[in-house]
Amino acid sequence: MKITEFTYNNPDSDGNISLEGSVLLENKTDFDVEFVTISSTVLNHAGVTVGGNRQEEDTEFISAKDSGEVDLTFGWNYHKDLFDGKPKKMKALVEVTMYKREFMKVGPPIEVPASTNTLNMLKKDVSIGGMAEIRGISVLRKNDDDDGNVQLEIRAGFRNISDTYIDRAQLDARLMDQRDAEIESNISYESMPSKSSWLCEPSFWNIKPGKIKNAEIVLSASIFVPIGTFTGEATATLRTD
Repeated sequence: MKITEFTYNNPDSDGNISLEGSVLLENKTDFDVEFVTISSTVLNHAGVTVGGNRQEEDTEFISAKDSGEVDLTFGWNYHKDLFDGKPKKMKALVEVTMYKREFMKVGPPIEVPASTNTLNMLKKDVSIGGMAEIRGISVLRKNDDDDGNVQLEIRAGFRNISDTYIDRAQLDARLMDQRDAEIESNISYESMPSKSSWLCEPSFWNIKPGKIKNAEIVLSASIFVPIGTFTGEATATLRTD
């Protein structure tokens, strides 16, 4: 890992300084990286913490044996007085973890209940990478709302059966019409300590009844497993633009 930029600007009229940065990540593994977490701590000239931030980057993709650059965000509210007149001596401490994705289609699709107060179910357990499992999924069509629109509640029970902390377990739900066109989608995620469970409860609301005729809910599940951890530090330079 290499911190390729850590810069600050001169104070604005309120005395605030903005920080910018980027980091180059090298993926030496045989797996694609599809999730990155970054923790940063900003120290002033005395080595005292004056700020920091945590990022979760789920749109990054670094192919196996390739590299990619990721922007760093350090948060806000850095008043010039935090640096005691010596901003050039501030440092950033950065920790990065890269994750591969274990992906599983959850199926077959679940039919949307044709009438209110009706429950449809996926009566099967799903294993995700041998580390987590889903113990079936239920879809409840509740009473239509006051405007006659459809309300759907989904419940999926995730269990972390491994000895590993899972930073992100994720369920993707897509509501598809009878032409196989997407009506709406939902992504839910949560961290899961070892030997813990998570009740995932995505929902779809305000759907016109005509849209759900012969509709289905298509589901997929993912967990993100760490494949590399890096640390680095950099001293700030003044941004001239």
